[in-house]
Amino acid sequence: MSRKKEKKSALPTLLGVVVALVVIVAVCYFVVWTPLKAKVVDTVAEKAITSVAEQAGVDASQATELYNSMDEEDKEVVQDMIEEHADAETVQKAVDLYKNGDTAALKDMAQSELSDEEINELVDLYQKYVN
Repeated sequence: MSRKKEKKSALPTLLGVVVALVVIVAVCYFVVWTPLKAKVVDTVAEKAITSVAEQAGVDASQATELYNSMDEEDKEVVQDMIEEHADAETVQKAVDLYKNGDTAALKDMAQSELSDEEINELVDLYQKYVN
């Protein structure tokens, strides 16, 4: 009697690799990408407020203080505005500018990405906290 050698299925190994890749991608997304994007959005939002304030003739440091003093709901409005324009290319560009300390370019980027309506909404938020 001869026994045929049973072939081991590659399916469990393949499934293990796929699951491992999904876990790695999920970890990268939640541990690296999401916090990095949040930091970039927060920085760009601050620069957008600073830009609007400078157009109104206010010192940039006062504008930064103003943004930091905003309640979370209003900060979220500003951040949502920024996130609407934050595709992968824009975020990467903003990250590079942030890493290089090029806040002027970040400010210009915020101005070029936002519509007049969004800028007016930022002006309204600015005036809410100045008065």
